[in-house]
Amino acid sequence: MALVNFGKTPDGDPVWMAELNGGGVTVEVISFGATVHRILAPDRSGKKADVVLGRDDMDGYASRGAPSAAVIGRVANRIKNGFSLNGKKYVLDANDQNITLHGGRGNYARRNFAVVEATDSLVRLATRDHGEAGFPGEVSVEVCYTLSDDGTLLLNYTAIPTMDTPINLTNHIYFNLAGQDSGPVYGQTLKINADFITQSDAQNIPTGEVLKVKKTPFDFTKPRNLGDAIKEVIASGNIHNGFDINYVLNGEGWRKIAEAYDEASGRALEAYTDLPGVQLYTANFIREGTKGKGGATYQCHAGFCLETQFFPDTIHKPHFPGGIAYAGEAFSTATAYKFFVK
Repeated sequence: MALVNFGKTPDGDPVWMAELNGGGVTVEVISFGATVHRILAPDRSGKKADVVLGRDDMDGYASRGAPSAAVIGRVANRIKNGFSLNGKKYVLDANDQNITLHGGRGNYARRNFAVVEATDSLVRLATRDHGEAGFPGEVSVEVCYTLSDDGTLLLNYTAIPTMDTPINLTNHIYFNLAGQDSGPVYGQTLKINADFITQSDAQNIPTGEVLKVKKTPFDFTKPRNLGDAIKEVIASGNIHNGFDINYVLNGEGWRKIAEAYDEASGRALEAYTDLPGVQLYTANFIREGTKGKGGATYQCHAGFCLETQFFPDTIHKPHFPGGIAYAGEAFSTATAYKFFVK
């Protein structure tokens, strides 16, 4: 499969785009941030729409604050006040008060990955993390996107560190099943297979406690209208203007963890992972009039993210599962998003 030039990074390096096809779905991935640029999914009549928020070109993706379906690491989500590991204290670059959010200065969303392999159904990308934000050692990272004949986009992550280190890799895809240019996601429904969330403080750092979602605004154990849910959680006094919370997923190993549906178009999405958590984020702080793709402008709640992950700040919570990769050992995890019509 031929790669297409997508432009250049701010440093002048070429950015490449690969197109994957399967199950009537088309996925475009660019090397900058290993970013999912487009997902074109059909509706009931077979008409395709792009269901991922993003930008048209590299100038857009290089601008900070742009909604981007990029790979996030070395540690997605939040770490507060650095950490200690193997008897050594690591002071991290803080980019949100005293918090390192989404890997800080070393965030993979702003790296240009090398394209290792590209076919009609998969693209494999790699980068080398040198610990720019203060993390220990270096990490060789590989991300492989595979699109199957049933419309499932599989994300395989592999990381091999030179020293023991926290690792938490995810993708920050903003989904809108009605189409990226359709406005807020208020008419879509969501179900998450999770009976608990991690309780968080005002900085969105887990306290270490978990809370039942039953009879709270955070309950998605049954399909629920996102517009109603967002309105309810804001009315409850939530300071994040919508959902930005980690769900403790039911079960272990590879399993279905969420379902989303847009009744008007018939587009549906199922999410699968082997990880213990997922961060539901409803694009609460997209600025009104943010430039999107194809002349679209975005606004608050223009998409929703299902960021599969280890729990935020897990390095400081020994009872939280996983999140540490060991020197010389391959760490791997996977997530999938299946697109279909019902």
